[in-house]
Amino acid sequence: MTKQNAGTAEEESPFGQEKYDDLWGRPGYLIRRLHQIHVGLFSEACGGLDLTAVQYAMLSVLFSGGGKFDQLSLSKAVGVDRTSGADVIKRLERRGLIAREPSTEDRRAFVVSITEQGKEVVRQVRPMMEAAQDRLVSPLTSRERDTFTRLLRKMIEANNDASRAPMA
Repeated sequence: MTKQNAGTAEEESPFGQEKYDDLWGRPGYLIRRLHQIHVGLFSEACGGLDLTAVQYAMLSVLFSGGGKFDQLSLSKAVGVDRTSGADVIKRLERRGLIAREPSTEDRRAFVVSITEQGKEVVRQVRPMMEAAQDRLVSPLTSRERDTFTRLLRKMIEANNDASRAPMA
């Protein structure tokens, strides 16, 4: 049996976590671990497509954003830092999934748009991504899922400024 925070039921750990109560009581550790699991589920669901969750997120923003984004705005929308965003954008451009062109407003900036091939990838991957998301939250009831998502959003919004890549 492991000790949980006050107000929650004690649960038996399938992983022997009682040895690691200190870790299993840290929200940051648990969030990092859940992220690792999500990445694994996404990779498994999208196996063979050579597409990361961040790459898909950028394509999704471009697909549903109805237009063009400068590189920095796109990176902020996804929540990645400028350097990582530029790297992801270059990889997507090399694959023909997005196009970059110099900004007419700022010569130093590039404007990014999704190509028809990129739109097709979004359409193809969406059901796979949804299956990975569903599998991630499958241990939760519908009500727990809503609560979990609401609490995650609340934490993200309250702490956004502390991120190395604050969302716009």
